[in-house]
Amino acid sequence: MAKKKKSAIERRRARAGFLFVLPWLIGLIFLFLRPLVMAFYYSFHKVLITPAGLNFEFTGWENFIYKFRDDIYFFKSTFWPGLSKFVIEVPICVIFSLFIAIILNQKFKGRTLSRAIFFLPVIIASGIVIQMLRSFGMDPSATENAYVFQSGGMVELLMNAGLPQAICDFLSEVSNRIFDIVWMSGVQIVLYLSGLQSIPRSEYEAAEIEGATAWEIFWKITWVRISPITLVVLVYSLIDSFTNVSNPMIKFVYEEYSLRGNLGGSSALGLMYCLIAFLIIIAVYAFASRKVFYVNEN
Repeated sequence: MAKKKKSAIERRRARAGFLFVLPWLIGLIFLFLRPLVMAFYYSFHKVLITPAGLNFEFTGWENFIYKFRDDIYFFKSTFWPGLSKFVIEVPICVIFSLFIAIILNQKFKGRTLSRAIFFLPVIIASGIVIQMLRSFGMDPSATENAYVFQSGGMVELLMNAGLPQAICDFLSEVSNRIFDIVWMSGVQIVLYLSGLQSIPRSEYEAAEIEGATAWEIFWKITWVRISPITLVVLVYSLIDSFTNVSNPMIKFVYEEYSLRGNLGGSSALGLMYCLIAFLIIIAVYAFASRKVFYVNEN
């Protein structure tokens, strides 16, 4: 049977799709694949920086084994704090984004301005703005240690109230990360807003006529309808948490090269960190995708 020839519209759409993907392909080939191959090569070598250039001494798996078996400081001060960071931040970020999106989806004066304010951190956190801050002698990560965003005496107050140390530490950690969570939630709020606005109003009206409560409407209509968006928000938040400059693992990988001059060890750490992040994201996606409900509009 002869193959059906594509129409002119289909060919134009295919060309348009290729042009949209082309910048990503160029970035992938010239800005990602080459550094990735170099990182693989460096990770299996001891790299010596000399005036004449780089000298390589093959060491096999030594860089990987040392960091993940012998370097106790790495696990205690970097690896586990990095994992605990995303365990705390990601669920709170998802819940917070949904909560704010529901509020911003309501009709009230100044709604457009309010939406812009919550998306403003995404613009401020861009690479250009960060470089501008550094050019003025400011440290973009200084907000992490700013007193106004710390829990202060909350831990002491809770402990005096008789709460266990573990609960006090958890609440303190959450309160200390409130600023970071607000700062990281701009894109997620926009995604949830798009999902909320795509829900047909007729479904809410039918539920109200049947006497459903607001709580039932949320779980039976809103949550079901935005479950695909929630999956996207969850994966995006995971990736954002893993690649955030405040992540202890990112800092350690950078300092391994910039402060200790260990280019091979830094490359090995970066590759292992990417692998761990990839496996966690795949596992979370595989579990969360089972809970997603796709509405058939046909």
